[in-house]
Amino acid sequence: MAVVYFARSRTAGGDRYCLGMVNCWLGRAFVNAEGMHGNPALVVAEPEGTAVTAAQRQQLASRLGIPATVFIHESGAGRISIHSSYGQSIRFGGHPLLATVEALHQTGRTPRELTPDAGAVACRRDADGTAWLTAPAAWSKPWRHYQMADAAEIDALTGLPDGEDFTQVWAWEDEDAGRVRARLWAPRIGKGEDEACGSASMLLTLKLGRGLEVLHGRHRAVIRTRPVDDVHVELGGRCVIDRPGDDVRTAVEVLYTGS
Repeated sequence: MAVVYFARSRTAGGDRYCLGMVNCWLGRAFVNAEGMHGNPALVVAEPEGTAVTAAQRQQLASRLGIPATVFIHESGAGRISIHSSYGQSIRFGGHPLLATVEALHQTGRTPRELTPDAGAVACRRDADGTAWLTAPAAWSKPWRHYQMADAAEIDALTGLPDGEDFTQVWAWEDEDAGRVRARLWAPRIGKGEDEACGSASMLLTLKLGRGLEVLHGRHRAVIRTRPVDDVHVELGGRCVIDRPGDDVRTAVEVLYTGS
């Protein structure tokens, strides 16, 4: 029986975590000003010719409990699928796509385009480490927006205001500077607080018609947006790559090797 190993190899861009034939990374997108927290996504580069099905990918994502798991089917073509921890596939998601940009950058292959189920998404990574994507804001889930009086009200929340669901609550922290304080919950689909929701921030950007710095979630994740036109929005943030835990590595190993 072949021995499957997990090793760390050094590349020009940083560490790459390899599970035999399978490379995987744990990315945190939209880290805060101190480079901490952010929204996690596991990125898995599938072996060529894998027979793993969409249902099996979703089972893994649900079992791991990481907010999003990205499966790279064809790294050269940028074809990916995204699965959530709450039992649903994701056609388009800001934080998993940006985590994928950063993960691939660590291998020296920063993608110019990724293609989730929703369609092709232009990508780049600036010299300062900010990863960006450009996509139609309408690809986002139909998030609601609820404006509150000030950032202190947002900070004090323990859940959504009465009558709200699938909602990003927000307030100006500095309107002149375009700085917004925001948090988001979606109890309808069993989703707790989202530390950093890029797609809802894209919709808010079109609604307000201006670029934003969104300080999101309990730990003030930093989300940057820029409207391109009446349809498209640029979404950006800094991402950090961590070593996946032993339980995550084992689950990936079992999926792709059966042992």
